[in-house]
Amino acid sequence: MRRHLVLPAACFLTIFGLVACAAPPPLPADVGQLMTKLNAAVSGRDQSTFLTLTNGETSAGIRTWVWSNLSLLSQVTFKTGETDSLWANWQLPGDDQAISSQVGSLSCADSGCLVTDLAPQSGAAAPIWLVQPLQVLGDDQAVVLASTTAASSDTQGWVSAAKAAQQAVAAADLGDLAASWNGNLVVELPQDASAFAQLLGISSSADYASTGAVTSVEESADSSREPVAHIIVNPQTTATLTPDDQTLLLTHEAVHVATSGVPVAAGATWVSEGLAESVAVEGSPSTAASEQTLAKTACNGGLTPPSDAAFGGTDAASQNTAYAVAQTLVGLIRSHLGGDAMTAVSALWQGQTPSNVDLPAWSQVWCNS
Repeated sequence: MRRHLVLPAACFLTIFGLVACAAPPPLPADVGQLMTKLNAAVSGRDQSTFLTLTNGETSAGIRTWVWSNLSLLSQVTFKTGETDSLWANWQLPGDDQAISSQVGSLSCADSGCLVTDLAPQSGAAAPIWLVQPLQVLGDDQAVVLASTTAASSDTQGWVSAAKAAQQAVAAADLGDLAASWNGNLVVELPQDASAFAQLLGISSSADYASTGAVTSVEESADSSREPVAHIIVNPQTTATLTPDDQTLLLTHEAVHVATSGVPVAAGATWVSEGLAESVAVEGSPSTAASEQTLAKTACNGGLTPPSDAAFGGTDAASQNTAYAVAQTLVGLIRSHLGGDAMTAVSALWQGQTPSNVDLPAWSQVWCNS
């Protein structure tokens, strides 16, 4: 049987039949050099160098698909943080600015410096490209990020819902509350409960048992810019949603994305949630009617704006009532004030009391109708 010699990639046979092996390239001598080489490898699509520089990391099994995910980003730049932490400024298609996230750690020894951890970090919201293998779906204005293992029949429903939600919110009159929105929507579809928790930076998603989706607002890498908002869908609660339900959910969250540049004053969560629900149900008359019926059950000589806490917790029935009441109250403002409604809503949003809003009287008439 003929034998053959298999040599390492860096080895070769000399003309004298001797084996010569090239020495591996030296590791960076300090973290500054490590960042320079790591970023050059990513921008130059040099996978070999990337794998070498991350060879010491503890979650080695994910390096290959993390590398593939990096090619899907609009931009990514790694940098160092305190106590040898690794950070990344990264930007997704659909975003107009980068997010800064902690993504791992570094270590230096006599032999040089390496990335010793590149994975979701405890207590920190993880970027989706570090959580699961990705595919990017949709278009420039409605971007959907899903696992590569997700069924096309599932993802296409969310893509359609994202496009419908983006169009509905773009057409809505949100006034100055949406002044900083770039008009795009980014929807993240985590593959399971663990991925959902990692995206939120929490240890367990148990407190989200009655939540369909969350609008996650991250600080921009440029502190002078507005924050960046993405919709994160909860896979535990949305598996059986109809296409109409998906659109309703994403439209509600899309309002939060569009208005994320304006902080909500303490006690004004009902304004934010009521506006989001009011816009969402415009595309679903049956849902609007159901919520009005539910809001009627809360009438007591009128309607009282729900507290901030009413929108949290795990009591789905109480939450549903809070959303229905908030939607009805914002709807009353919009119907009574017409073109001036968003000015009043914006004032309430920021903790002010506009003189042209009389919710006790308006809701009392509505409750008695």
